[in-house]
Amino acid sequence: MTVRWRALGGALAALALAGCAAITPVPAGPLALGDSHSVTLNRMWSDVSNVLPGKSAKVKVLSIDGPLLNRVYVVQGLAPGEGLLKAATKEHPVPTFHADMSATEQVEFVADSVTAAGYQRVETSKLRPAKFGAAGAVRFDIAAKTATGLEMQGTAEVAATGGKLYLVLYLAPAEHYYATTLPDVEAIMNSAT
Repeated sequence: MTVRWRALGGALAALALAGCAAITPVPAGPLALGDSHSVTLNRMWSDVSNVLPGKSAKVKVLSIDGPLLNRVYVVQGLAPGEGLLKAATKEHPVPTFHADMSATEQVEFVADSVTAAGYQRVETSKLRPAKFGAAGAVRFDIAAKTATGLEMQGTAEVAATGGKLYLVLYLAPAEHYYATTLPDVEAIMNSAT
């Protein structure tokens, strides 16, 4: 019996270590968004993309304190027909980008994608013009709740340029974490080239 418990303990330790290996550091500096755009990170982040199932391969998810406490989705140029998420089944499609979307439809696409990711009561507000490098963009705020009722707050900047959609989306618990990391996220958004 003791040998089985030791083997189980060893297997669990190996799984824990494998899970840690999926999170990699992302140093301060430029972060490429496809072939022609980039943003600059002003501090070290962790790439938690591999621990969040269901996201598109063109979505990188960064965090400072862990994915439950703050997430920055950096979308690296979605082509028409692509979404932030992968469809789990044909019966449950996910929102996809269309090249002819207006700025308002781009905001709705982001909100619908946040809902499809499992957040509830997603609301957008304070739409305002922004710049994504030389391209026009829309920045807006987001409010949502997790399935367990935690109040989430966020901000996003979305731009369609060169036939592709670029997005920086930040979500964190409204209490403490949102305000703490917001200056770092705004620096990322303002650095887009």
